[in-house]
Amino acid sequence: MHEKSFKRLKAKLKAIFFQARGTSLFRTIRRLNQTLRGWRQYFRLDSRKGVFESLDIHIRRHLRKLIWIAWKRPKTREINLRRRGLSDERAWKSAWNGRGAWWNAGALHMLHAFPNALFERAGLYSLAEMR
Repeated sequence: MHEKSFKRLKAKLKAIFFQARGTSLFRTIRRLNQTLRGWRQYFRLDSRKGVFESLDIHIRRHLRKLIWIAWKRPKTREINLRRRGLSDERAWKSAWNGRGAWWNAGALHMLHAFPNALFERAGLYSLAEMR
């Protein structure tokens, strides 16, 4: 895979994530899957697993960021984190931490609230596993 191809994929993903604000997570995953399947099939002979694993991590973090942005207010974030299984104190600290969406998307509270298995159940195509 050439660096130019990788940059083109990142640009496509960026456009999808930008357009995803205000839409459902499932619709975003459907749009992502179209791009990811086609790209992975084109590069199916590339056996470097690390590149695809890092892309999977990056994509899931973007999805968590979109969820964080959709919740908008700290009180809404606190309530939803509690619903997702976090303790009251941890949900409060996480919701009111004042950090940005990208930082929170990579934080442990979002990883525990939205584990990788959740995105797999939602139908997100994994580049590393190539189903």
